[in-house]
Amino acid sequence: MRDVAHSTLSLHESRSSAAELVRSILPILYGVDERPPRAAATKHYHPDATFQDPLLTVQGIESIRRLVYVNRTFLTDCRIVFGDVAETVRPDGSHVVLADVTCTLVFKHFLLWRPWQKLVGDSFTYQAVHKVVLDEDLKVTAHEEHFSVRSVLDTVPVGRALYALLRKVDAGCTSDFGYTLNQYIAGDRSIRTVL
Repeated sequence: MRDVAHSTLSLHESRSSAAELVRSILPILYGVDERPPRAAATKHYHPDATFQDPLLTVQGIESIRRLVYVNRTFLTDCRIVFGDVAETVRPDGSHVVLADVTCTLVFKHFLLWRPWQKLVGDSFTYQAVHKVVLDEDLKVTAHEEHFSVRSVLDTVPVGRALYALLRKVDAGCTSDFGYTLNQYIAGDRSIRTVL
């Protein structure tokens, strides 16, 4: 992707607005350093904004502020490296920014988690794409983080083994078996043997 703008704004103005804002606030929101992520959420997010990722959806600034605070509870470090960032302006004046991000999470050591951390490690890195929609006042109205569960599992040795096992099981299933099972679920009881 490359920076693009479909509006009356020049490319320079476009880069210095929504795309640069997203570049500046994501490290603060996901970071665990001295910068106040909850204050950044309050400053840059609309009161009725929504946040969504593959695991959860929250709405409203207070819910987003609580979610941002979780990083400081469980993480000792969060490193974000930006790839491509693209921006466009919709006819209604809202901005849409797509940011390709590599995120490395380093977890705190909790006694209950130590067996799990010994198994999978203290940190993992995953690739994500953030879609951030900002209104004409550059307040975030919607923030979606998209990542592949496979990319997360691939970073963990146990996850790689489980994913490989699931692929082998899936490859062993024939389309006839799937069709037969779907017919049985749909109510066709004339099928006597499903397995």
